[in-house]
Amino acid sequence: MGQKQANILKALGLLVLIAAVFSMPVREFLKVTFIVGIPFIFLLGFMVKKKKYSLVWIASLVVLLGIGAFYISMLIQLPERIENRRIVSEGGILVAEGKYDEAISEYKKLEAIGKQEDMKEKIAWAQMEKAAAAKLQEARRLINEDKEAEAKKLLDSIPENTRAYQEAKKIKRDLEQ
Repeated sequence: MGQKQANILKALGLLVLIAAVFSMPVREFLKVTFIVGIPFIFLLGFMVKKKKYSLVWIASLVVLLGIGAFYISMLIQLPERIENRRIVSEGGILVAEGKYDEAISEYKKLEAIGKQEDMKEKIAWAQMEKAAAAKLQEARRLINEDKEAEAKKLLDSIPENTRAYQEAKKIKRDLEQ
């Protein structure tokens, strides 16, 4: 192989690496391919070393065909999984930015791809985050009005598994000093 061909292969490898880092569809495709491909190659290598049409060779062939069918089914489901991840990721970003209603709208798109349970779970989480953020905001308002006892009660009601909890904990600590 000449230097020019080696450089082309390096450039292609670099492009695949960049695509894998920045493109969710490429990452998902590579993940499926490697997860299924590694056992396939191992078994194929094992099968090639066995006597043709022996019991072990036939069993290996059957398993290889099963792995191939599994790979094809994974590829068929790939677009749906990619869309699911995109929606969940976008919704999570919106929740982190405090755009709860937009996140809920994004999560509602999960229903279109048949993920009703995931949709309900994600919407419930976004609503809990929204309620916790509202309580935190109300507590800050109460503190500014010198109603610290009411604010502390409100801060205590913020669930631990929300983003607002850490801020609420810090505010409570500051109130106690």
